Amino acid sequence: MGRHADAAGHSLDVRRGAQVAGLLGGIAWVLAYFLPDGGSAAGLLLPVGAVLLTLAMFGLGLMLVRSDFFALRVFVGIALPTLVWGVFGVVHQSASDPSLVDAVFGAVCGLVAGLRLTHRGADPRATL
Repeated sequence: MGRHADAAGHSLDVRRGAQVAGLLGGIAWVLAYFLPDGGSAAGLLLPVGAVLLTLAMFGLGLMLVRSDFFALRVFVGIALPTLVWGVFGVVHQSASDPSLVDAVFGAVCGLVAGLRLTHRGADPRATL
């Protein structure tokens, strides 16, 4: 079966939530880079930002699949953050300044999410 007009609103909510989570998570990681290392705020911003970025990637993974089969959407939603965090872990361990890698990754995620948040796409169309 194809998508119906009432399903378009749910997709928009997931998209908006993923974009906001990505923007806030990216901002948190960039702010953690500029705060002193010994501060508790930096120690709190990194895990909170990681959770927000994971939620953003999960939401993006859900939107990548156009099928109505929910288990496939959830599988891709889980696989995307797993793949991204795996690659990030390899880059993070091999870098000479891991906190710079955190800041660059946060900045890229935040910028992409912020640009997508302000972008007005085409209105979703109903299909029969």
